[in-house]
Amino acid sequence: MRTIQGWRAAAISMMAATSIFVSCTRDPLGAESVEATKPAAVGRTPSVQMAANGTFTQTAITSLDVKSAGPNTTLDQTSAGVITGTLAGTFEDKLKVVIHPSGKFDAHFTITCVCTVDGKSGVLEIVAGDTGELLSPTLAAFAGRAVINGGTGALSGLRGVLQIEGTVDVTTGLATYGYTGDLHFDP
Repeated sequence: MRTIQGWRAAAISMMAATSIFVSCTRDPLGAESVEATKPAAVGRTPSVQMAANGTFTQTAITSLDVKSAGPNTTLDQTSAGVITGTLAGTFEDKLKVVIHPSGKFDAHFTITCVCTVDGKSGVLEIVAGDTGELLSPTLAAFAGRAVINGGTGALSGLRGVLQIEGTVDVTTGLATYGYTGDLHFDP
């Protein structure tokens, strides 16, 4: 891992998490609700929707690459962490963050979660994006959306849209963010 001394915005990188698009022909981050992630039901029993909430907590940065592109700084980072709440387990996120000279940033990321949801286990793939800004020399805040488009094992039919909001401790580069939204299992 490459460590950057004295540049406060470099640590903003950890605040994001993203996943793999799984057979999605639409922009998953543009989905307004869990309904938009459902395939057309032809002769199927409708799925039951459930509320979801909890917290993603990054515990370690496993790789970090920082590059300059004109006035912007780009961070490519991989982090590990723990997710609690409706989704429970461990995760790895791979993110790309673009930090602008103003201190505002955009992030797009994938999260791979070894999770349990409603008593069912598997590996989830989540695609996410957020925007944020530096609030102080030691704190950044962000908000965005995450879309679950399925996974493996008993979670292969899980779909959902989550709103995410959190903070980054710029001194450590680690983020903590809450999630709320709706999930459903495809029949």
